[in-house]
Amino acid sequence: MVAIATLVGGLLGVVAVRLVVWLPQGIDERLEQPAWTSQAARPGLLVGVGAVVGAVLGLVSPSEVELSLGLVLLAVLLPAVAIDIAWRVVPDTLVVAGAVGALVVLVGFRPEVLIQHLLVGMVAGGVALGVAMVSRGGFGFGDVKLVAMFGLVIGAAIPVAIVIAFGLAVLIAIPMLVVRGRGATVPLVPFLAVGALVAVTGRVAGQFVL
Repeated sequence: MVAIATLVGGLLGVVAVRLVVWLPQGIDERLEQPAWTSQAARPGLLVGVGAVVGAVLGLVSPSEVELSLGLVLLAVLLPAVAIDIAWRVVPDTLVVAGAVGALVVLVGFRPEVLIQHLLVGMVAGGVALGVAMVSRGGFGFGDVKLVAMFGLVIGAAIPVAIVIAFGLAVLIAIPMLVVRGRGATVPLVPFLAVGALVAVTGRVAGQFVL
């Protein structure tokens, strides 16, 4: 299972190389960032990260179902992180694809937890929407949709993901804003990605994902 997951993760990285170029086109809300941010979309980096994370998912996943959900998450996060770093947007196409992928896995293999995951996704999205409404732009609606999709994919592990994500954001993003000065922005998707993947692969998440 590890070898297959590693291969699939690498292939997802290959796909992400194309998506990070294609998906941001036509999104009016995109905010172009400094040229160095394009390094996040380097083919070698995306393929390498995809393969490594795929291997970890294959190693810790107790069954093919959990592995499939983890790979769905990885398929979304690889391009989403690179796009957010370079453009500060989260394409709806990625969120919809992730939600559809999760629904296919759940309906096909774990229909008994489908309602639970749907409810978690709705609650997570609602809470994220509330945060977006009071953050005055600090938390975008693309992030809201992504969090809702996380809830659908990982179910009850979503609180673990959010705590990790915002903990990292506080530790890293605030110093970055201080250094870069007024008007600077910080991509939130990388922090959300780390939180979601740690929640999926961690021992605590292993008790709650399904």
